[in-house]
Amino acid sequence: MDLGFLLQALIPSWNSVSVLVIFFAYLAVAGSILPGKLVPGVTLQDGSRLHYRCNGLLALLLLVGLLGVGSKMNVLSPTVISDRGLELLSATFIFSFLVMLVLYAAGGRSHSKDSSLKPHIIGNLIHDWNSC
Repeated sequence: MDLGFLLQALIPSWNSVSVLVIFFAYLAVAGSILPGKLVPGVTLQDGSRLHYRCNGLLALLLLVGLLGVGSKMNVLSPTVISDRGLELLSATFIFSFLVMLVLYAAGGRSHSKDSSLKPHIIGNLIHDWNSC
């Protein structure tokens, strides 16, 4: 495989970014409206617990069904992920890094005394990222 081709394939296109944004929007909507058993999370330092809805299997089955219907109606290609695999990989890495920076900045400005929102940073980005 040619190195130039590989590097070119790693540059995310707007199509791969839109696929990623649509997927994250689907996860947000499906995770909030699909039914599922509420399961308590771990006990936090202040004694409280967050509750999570376990509806991942239903969300996966609905996504596969929607992709099948979209493929049958010629709205999208059934190989949309494999066609843009490296682009989606690099777009995901870039998105993850940007989210990490936003959460780091928000955590640094947090004045909350809640254990889940209390800042645990010392100001060194590398140390704070590795210690979390």
